[in-house]
Amino acid sequence: MVQDSSPAPSDEQLLQKHLAGDPEAFGELYRRYEKGIFFLVRQFFSQAAKAEEVFQEVFMKLLERADRFHSEGSFKAWFWSLARNHCIDRIRYQVRRPETPASALGSGEGDEASPLDRMAVQDPEAETQAYEAELVRHLNEALADLPQDQRETFLLKERGGLTFEEIAQTMEVSVNTAKSRMRYALKTLRRTLKHKAFIKEAQP
Repeated sequence: MVQDSSPAPSDEQLLQKHLAGDPEAFGELYRRYEKGIFFLVRQFFSQAAKAEEVFQEVFMKLLERADRFHSEGSFKAWFWSLARNHCIDRIRYQVRRPETPASALGSGEGDEASPLDRMAVQDPEAETQAYEAELVRHLNEALADLPQDQRETFLLKERGGLTFEEIAQTMEVSVNTAKSRMRYALKTLRRTLKHKAFIKEAQP
């Protein structure tokens, strides 16, 4: 059987195929971005039900605004910017017309595990599972304590895979500012995890 060795279409090509009526193209974009976008949404809405609702809204907004994307730009940066701005808009709306107590935005007690929590425990060895789950818990706590701009920069870089140029475009800051925020975020996360004995200093 001869395998298809042609390269996978880019995000931009998939979007154009979707706009041209390809019924499979949007599904592939969804599969590529669902985990990252959901993780981003959960940073704004820790209540699982609200996060799922906003997550679906983000992809509905993508469907509505797909024809506004300019092909010369980066789809990844454009979509993450769309998702981030929608989360911010929903928070502003909720402040004006609260649907649930304000504490629900920032308290994850009783919620389902985040995508990062679920992805972390992959090793079949129980001891490794426990270690990774504990590491993820401390990482999530450390991320929650970061300033908002540093946390978003970290998530866009590490979970979204955006370049610093794309992060700068998404957050409407300079590239140097994006790099600086990432540097401070990493420094804080490393210090926190080191304090909890998850990171050890290299031996001379």
